Amino acid sequence: MKSKLTDIIKNNGTVWKMPLAAALSWEAAEWAGSNHPYLAPLTAILCFQITVSQSLRFAWQRIIGTIAGVAATACITPYVGLSGWSIGLLVLLGAAIVKRLNRDHALTVQIALSILLVLYFQSKMPSYPFYRVRDTVVGAVVAVLIHALLFPPDSIPTAKQKMTRFAERLTRQFYQTADWVRHGCPASQGKTVEAKLQTMFQFQGKLRDVRG
Repeated sequence: MKSKLTDIIKNNGTVWKMPLAAALSWEAAEWAGSNHPYLAPLTAILCFQITVSQSLRFAWQRIIGTIAGVAATACITPYVGLSGWSIGLLVLLGAAIVKRLNRDHALTVQIALSILLVLYFQSKMPSYPFYRVRDTVVGAVVAVLIHALLFPPDSIPTAKQKMTRFAERLTRQFYQTADWVRHGCPASQGKTVEAKLQTMFQFQGKLRDVRG
């Protein structure tokens, strides 16, 4: 009975881990003195990914993006004010820097979000930039710890199943492509072959995400 209950808890981690992380991160942010602790559970929810490694990568990107966005906006806001053009200018600047550093697109999104929110709330709540950074760190840390320490997801069985299906698709695609070439590569079938190849490699991308 105990073993069955343990299996149920383990296999349904996505159901209970996220709300647990949201609740604990809210309480931790309040304990740390935050007057608006919603940023902590928001970060905790966003950080929950399929695998622990993906969660850790997203948490790191959100923390770095938040710090960079807050720092840049807090320094520049007094000179540009709040308007659609100032938001666009700062987001453009952040995106250009990330592009220049060859970093992940997710980092651009996190910086842009921080720029937008800090630019809007800083005039109404001067302490918002500090709270945003602190509560983001709290939410990210809580989410990663819960995901990694409490029944961490075992993606190996799922990855094996997807690898088997991918191998079967690859074999079928090989024979279909060979048959297409043998018949002289008719243009009428070319788009069909291309579409199937794109679908197959999208499937491979999902497999890579599962493997983390």
